[in-house]
Amino acid sequence: MAILRANNNTLSSVTALPFATGGLVKLNTTNITSSTALITFDNTLISDTYNKYILEYEGLKPVTDNVYIRSRYSTDNGSSFLTGTFNYGYQYSALGSASSGGSGGTHSNYARNDYGTGNDANYPFAGTFHINGMRDSGSYLSIRHEWIMKNQGNLTYVSQEGWVLENASVINFMEWSFSSGNIADGTFTLYGLTK
Repeated sequence: MAILRANNNTLSSVTALPFATGGLVKLNTTNITSSTALITFDNTLISDTYNKYILEYEGLKPVTDNVYIRSRYSTDNGSSFLTGTFNYGYQYSALGSASSGGSGGTHSNYARNDYGTGNDANYPFAGTFHINGMRDSGSYLSIRHEWIMKNQGNLTYVSQEGWVLENASVINFMEWSFSSGNIADGTFTLYGLTK
């Protein structure tokens, strides 16, 4: 089982985006080119320097068809993970049709979505996670995700979804994986928003 761990030792440079107000800083880019169980971002990247994190990804594809993207969070740099209920909701539109809708529910221990991802060649899966409350002991962890993806049934969707974990712990580690099988391909770029 291969694991990619992103930290400052793998950075060639840190780049501030000129259009960003409040100091949006590129912290790490990880390009997955072979089957990998998960990707992590540790306490060398997640610190009190930033009060919000943005994770951009593109070209994401699972090894296994019809699996779900998910994340989990740690206060001790990945030695253990927060447990509990992630309250979840989403809105979607099918591209090329009038189909749209939304719903909600809960997931245990992971911020997991409800869309089974396809793994055929050229299936698009790209999006952005906005992660708030990771370094604030007075705020719950909240995550917003916007993306476009083609599912295992060959239908393409655009969606916005969100999660809240009612836990105000100070988090210094996050892990991303699929609900089953490995990550086959994808590029992840993590940004921090300075205080």
